[in-house]
Amino acid sequence: MYARKKYQEIQELLKMTFEAEKKYYEAAEEVQIVALSRFLNHQSVERNKYANELVEGLTFNEIKPDISYIKKGKIHQKGLDFKLTLENTKYIPIVCKCLDHDQDLIDKCAIVLEDDTIPIDILEIITRLMTHLIFQGIEGSYIMEELNRKKAQVQKAKVVQLKNEYL
Repeated sequence: MYARKKYQEIQELLKMTFEAEKKYYEAAEEVQIVALSRFLNHQSVERNKYANELVEGLTFNEIKPDISYIKKGKIHQKGLDFKLTLENTKYIPIVCKCLDHDQDLIDKCAIVLEDDTIPIDILEIITRLMTHLIFQGIEGSYIMEELNRKKAQVQKAKVVQLKNEYL
């Protein structure tokens, strides 16, 4: 019981890492922009890698992980809902949700890294995870800026087109 409570923060971090993997995977399935979908798929794979390293580290240190995988799959949508997703460019909020979850993960990593009772090999995995998340967050922010810029250009072009039709 004591060991379970003692390592509760790591268990929560593990669960959050698997949830992040699932969010990125599902976002990649929903987004229809190839470059963005690739980025999201890559992020899902990276989070899976770190989650599995955490499971391995916990097991090696004889700490039973509460979770060792997460079920993920295609988001079930009706035809009209799927069409609306494509038309309404909902990719910006989808990606923002993933990046927000990563920030929560970074915060959880910082909390766990303060615990000096955690085995050093697990702390090393968490340090690498946190570093990865920080740098990927920066890349994700650049991607979001570019998407917002393109969206603004499309909206501006529509306004100009409407003005021209009325002249």
